[in-house]
Amino acid sequence: MSKFDELFDELMWKARSAADVASQKTNEVMEFSKLKYQLKQAQWDIEKAYSKLGAFVYESKKSGEDFADLINLATSEIDMLVEKVEELERQILACKKVLKCSSCGKENPRESLFCSRCGANLDHGVRPEPEEEPIVAEAVTVEEPTE
Repeated sequence: MSKFDELFDELMWKARSAADVASQKTNEVMEFSKLKYQLKQAQWDIEKAYSKLGAFVYESKKSGEDFADLINLATSEIDMLVEKVEELERQILACKKVLKCSSCGKENPRESLFCSRCGANLDHGVRPEPEEEPIVAEAVTVEEPTE
């Protein structure tokens, strides 16, 4: 193989590697954007559900009719949407590779043990396991006591 062929192969390998990295980053950006869109949509749905709940309460008070079933239904819908928003926010934090401080709300790198703003402990059980070599146990032989 000539020197030119070796250089060309190396150049092609580097180009493929760069394209793979760019593709991966593009997929990450697309996923992040999709999550942000879903979050905004869920927040908008919550606002609409609050408006609907308010209308049910208003009509109930104004007309004197019992709208308890509709009010309970709207409340359940809001609870479901709030859970959806919380899950989307967790997914977004995972995409950003950060932990949110439960005390002050500051986003910190996943590796952080304490919040960089308030110093609170960030141990949320979400921290990735450190990458270490697996520990391999050695076989131990146990001798039976002789009588």
